[in-house]
Amino acid sequence: MLRIAAAALVLTALSAGLAAGAGNSVRVVAKIRTGIGPCSEAGGFNAVWVGNYSDSTVARINPNTNKVAGKVRVGSTPCGIGIGSGAVWVDGWGTGAVERIDPRRMKVVKRIKVAGSNALWDVTYGAGAVWGTDVIKGLVIRIDPKTNRVVARIKTGGSPSNLRYGAGAIWVGSQFGTSIFRVDPATNRFIAIDTTQSGPASPAVAADGVWVSAPLPGTVTRIDPATNAVVATIQVGAQPANPAIAPNGHVFVPLKGENKVAEIDPATNTVVGKTAVGPGPFPAAQAFGDIWVPSYKGTQVYRIRPS
Repeated sequence: MLRIAAAALVLTALSAGLAAGAGNSVRVVAKIRTGIGPCSEAGGFNAVWVGNYSDSTVARINPNTNKVAGKVRVGSTPCGIGIGSGAVWVDGWGTGAVERIDPRRMKVVKRIKVAGSNALWDVTYGAGAVWGTDVIKGLVIRIDPKTNRVVARIKTGGSPSNLRYGAGAIWVGSQFGTSIFRVDPATNRFIAIDTTQSGPASPAVAADGVWVSAPLPGTVTRIDPATNAVVATIQVGAQPANPAIAPNGHVFVPLKGENKVAEIDPATNTVVGKTAVGPGPFPAAQAFGDIWVPSYKGTQVYRIRPS
């Protein structure tokens, strides 16, 4: 009876939180057809850049018109996108290479081999460098954008996957185990932080929190970047993927198992609403004041306007 009562209280609290979010003004303001299997996106150079996994292109979206303004042909199965040092950096999952796109010429100007085929999981830009992950060899890879060369291979072990820069560090998720990795770009040294959640694959970073999704338990863990301590674990729904943080501080988490995006209020560490999007949504990114979520099992990117 005590277990039933406790479960009822949890369900009541969850229902109240969702009801509170049901009246907010979060809405889909555009659905943009970019290509087959849009897989990742990032904002820069007055555009949103989207890697189309299944047609080997990167699409450029004009945020003023919500239309594709051009495409760049890249290597097999691109996904992760990073912006920095005057370039768009693309994770070539099928090639093991980071591809450098000149956004003015809309052309690949360099291919940097960094991992075996189907091992380069993600790419990002931060602290003046390009960073990637080799999920098979357990490496975080650092590229100098001035020379287009690999300058460090950091052996974290585990299965490093998605990575983001913020709060002075590179934060790296892992497909297996329960720990994420915090890499100091000044020294290339890292520490492991135990989230206690299985497969904490995808981080997002703000000044007041690192938010890490774990698909199998359906949770998002909040870590204090000042102390590296876990301060909250939030049940969000089925198969949460890469979160993004809106300008108002709320955290938006694609739920691949529900075809929705959950919204977390960091003031309460609770889910306050969910927004329906296309099939297989991931990952989320913030650009031009909005949240952008590709429908990986479809052809569209959803532009969501936070309240």
